[in-house]
Amino acid sequence: MQSNPVIRFSDITPETTSQHPNEANRIKGNPLRIAREYFANDTHGVRAGTWEAGEGVYRIALGADKHELFHLLTGRVIISEPDGGNPRQFVAGDSGVIPPGFAGIFEIVEAASKFWVVTELRN
Repeated sequence: MQSNPVIRFSDITPETTSQHPNEANRIKGNPLRIAREYFANDTHGVRAGTWEAGEGVYRIALGADKHELFHLLTGRVIISEPDGGNPRQFVAGDSGVIPPGFAGIFEIVEAASKFWVVTELRN
């Protein structure tokens, strides 16, 4: 029986994607978002990586089958409801979960970076 190796991110050259928020979702600024995916298991619907972005505000929406657990490494962000209500602030060292189907506003108050794990049900 072959065992699966333990993965250390520093041993990996990840796929990197850079993008700005879709124009229709932008509220303020146009932050460049850089994501690095270090791990993906499509069978189990799990992905993990890092993300960084400059200041800005834009709308986000997660799919009905998608969770995101994150740990903020640097900066400060505020995640709120679509109307700006119920704002939750996260600073470096904070962790949180964005639940399935969440739609709201993501504000990067200070340039930020995070470690993230996304799970998504597969049919």
